[in-house]
Amino acid sequence: MLKHWQLLFMSVIKIDNTPIETRRSNRAKRISLAVHPGGRAVLTIPPRASQQLVEGFLYQHKNWLKQQIIKASKIDDGIPLPAGRKDYLRNKEKARRFILTCLEKHNQNYRLRFCRVSVKNLYASWGSCSSKKNLNFNYKLIHLPTHLAEYIVVHELCHLKEMNHSARFWDLVSKAVPNHKRFRKELREYQM
Repeated sequence: MLKHWQLLFMSVIKIDNTPIETRRSNRAKRISLAVHPGGRAVLTIPPRASQQLVEGFLYQHKNWLKQQIIKASKIDDGIPLPAGRKDYLRNKEKARRFILTCLEKHNQNYRLRFCRVSVKNLYASWGSCSSKKNLNFNYKLIHLPTHLAEYIVVHELCHLKEMNHSARFWDLVSKAVPNHKRFRKELREYQM
């Protein structure tokens, strides 16, 4: 499929003539593949992932990748948000204060326990909730309209109780954000 040197040293690889940007990340714990608006595909590879593991991952996700690129190509690039290391350092604490305030406000109703709250410069998601009850957020949510940023915080907070996107999860989200469907659609207009 790919030669070892191609995988390690190329910043772009092609699978069936589909270009995929690659980046090695010391912070990545697993291989991930994201398709951004406009159809740009990015493969994130943890430092110790073997060539065989990466090739298997790409083979397994080949059809998904094609479908996502077709969908994303129909979407404009979206509204770009400020980005980069300088912007992250400048806004990280502002984002943290906003997130902690939102968590305190909404958790009065939910009363859920969480451990650590991290604010990171994420490339492919607005937030996540780990099985250890740690909440992670993309600092860029500080650049979103307040109602969308607050929705993201509530979304991850609700994952503490429901680690899925089942009907029960969305019922939980709707207690604090009844317009979540509209907000999710609006959120897709922004380029991460």
